[in-house]
Amino acid sequence: MIEEIGTIVELRPDSVAMVQCRKSSACKGCASANLCSLGRDDGDRTVEVHNPLQAQVGERVRIATTSKAFYQSSFLVYIVPLIGLVVGALIGQSAGRWIGIDPNIPSALGGFLSLAATLLAIRSLNRRLPKERYMPTAVEVLSAADEAEEEALGAEKLNHGY
Repeated sequence: MIEEIGTIVELRPDSVAMVQCRKSSACKGCASANLCSLGRDDGDRTVEVHNPLQAQVGERVRIATTSKAFYQSSFLVYIVPLIGLVVGALIGQSAGRWIGIDPNIPSALGGFLSLAATLLAIRSLNRRLPKERYMPTAVEVLSAADEAEEEALGAEKLNHGY
């Protein structure tokens, strides 16, 4: 489970909230921190979350998502368009050879058209998928005592190399 702590900055319809999170110590312990663009700055991130707790603007919340949901959505957003691009380019290249012209032009055109079609299909699919399944969820409203305890635990984990 992937967890973060943030502050609700906006409420939206259908139990959705915008939560502003600060990059956590989890990024410092991540093996991919140097490769990830999130590891390059200490800025805040605004995340759209499912808010079944009906937390209000200004409240600190713990948000969580499962690793499975994270990897599924990452695959859908990054890998599927890449597959579409490659398949379109290969089809365009084959079509160019079959027609008898330079295969580079139809390959590029096929790749871009297939990429665009894949992105439009993902956008359409995104509207039909249940948001609660793929977006992070607010799982706990934190009190001031909870926040202090969480910060102390975070510092202890860093000191022990976790």
